[in-house]
Amino acid sequence: MCLSLTETTLRQPNATPVAACRHGHGQSQTDAPVERRMSFLYTPFLSEKRNQKFRFCGDGDCPDWVLGEIHSNLALLTTNQLNDLGEHTAKSILGAEIPENEIGKIYSITKGSMDAPKGGIACLRFLLTSASRYNMNSDEFSTELQQLGLPKQHTVIICRLFDAYVLKIRSVLREKSLSINQLDTFSCNIPKNTIDCIQLKIGIQNEIVDGLPKKTSHTVNLNRNDALLLLNELKAVRDTMESYNFDKKYSEEK
Repeated sequence: MCLSLTETTLRQPNATPVAACRHGHGQSQTDAPVERRMSFLYTPFLSEKRNQKFRFCGDGDCPDWVLGEIHSNLALLTTNQLNDLGEHTAKSILGAEIPENEIGKIYSITKGSMDAPKGGIACLRFLLTSASRYNMNSDEFSTELQQLGLPKQHTVIICRLFDAYVLKIRSVLREKSLSINQLDTFSCNIPKNTIDCIQLKIGIQNEIVDGLPKKTSHTVNLNRNDALLLLNELKAVRDTMESYNFDKKYSEEK
């Protein structure tokens, strides 16, 4: 089973994530189940980090939801748990599916909400792909992660994963550059018992769903006249793209 992820459902826009601290009686924070090992996120700290610029974010601000997940999620994992979660995340960036049962074991979840695992994976995915995209080295990455408040031992784990997968991640990013919603299959037919209606079935190779590329299919019903108009417009776009000299335009701009 593939674990679907979402960033938008984890945090509302501009909201400051705050997690409750609930330790079991007679149980240390390290030994307690992850979903119970939560800590408070202090608003002054978040406000301070919003004003900082980070190279792994393209010299921009670190998103609030990433900062929240670092403190309320990743920092509360043991180093072994973080390493296992990071391995699954890195492999998912390269195209592997994420085994939901394995992720549930990391978070000691047998049933119920998977929001915490989804948040952790989405955060790690953002960190690894962003650092790879902006050509960071592990020393710079380590410094910025610690500036965000990630414990040093956790930073070591993430940077070790980064060093192990960075070349492969960059290769995947280059291959998938400008290829979101890539057409995979297409068919056209006339539905039964309809008048002047055409049905298009479109398969998408890597549509972004819940923050991850996924194969999808869509069915579109069009009036016959609209379909002919769409066909003519697509032909015009194709002719324009084929006649356009991108190399010449780039050299002129330089």
